[in-house]
Amino acid sequence: MTNHNHVEPTIITREYNAPMALVFAAWTEVDRLQKWMVPMPGVTCEYVYASIEVGGTSLHKMTFPNGNSMFLLTEYEEISPEHRLVFLQWPSNEAGEKLGNPQMPDWPKDMRTTIKLSESNGVTQLQLIWEPVNPTAAEAAAFEASRAQHANGWGSGLQQLETYLSSL
Repeated sequence: MTNHNHVEPTIITREYNAPMALVFAAWTEVDRLQKWMVPMPGVTCEYVYASIEVGGTSLHKMTFPNGNSMFLLTEYEEISPEHRLVFLQWPSNEAGEKLGNPQMPDWPKDMRTTIKLSESNGVTQLQLIWEPVNPTAAEAAAFEASRAQHANGWGSGLQQLETYLSSL
């Protein structure tokens, strides 16, 4: 069943003083992802498994300073080396079984993230597009109601990417 509830995606752009190939690698290589794919400093990231290829999946665990942890399951839809990465991501359990959002029961079941990269004079521009896939009316409303906070999560994560790239 397809829902026809149109929702404008959230779009976040950043520039990094790093080559596009390195920024792309930071999104697609587990040893690099584990060093920055966290929402804030002090959180650790560990990949349980990863098959970062079209149709592949990965499961990673984030552990927070208070000891709480959460798992995220990712499914890769498109990978165009150095230019574009598209994936779906869900909260999950340690077995990789999809879970709903425990804080927001009407949160969209499927969220797509598209990463677009371009480079000019050694500076990489990243555009992150985040959007629900075929949301119900309630899911579309939950996404819209939280729009002001969207840049907090991804924005903080993209800052972690900046910190990581600057350390190289």
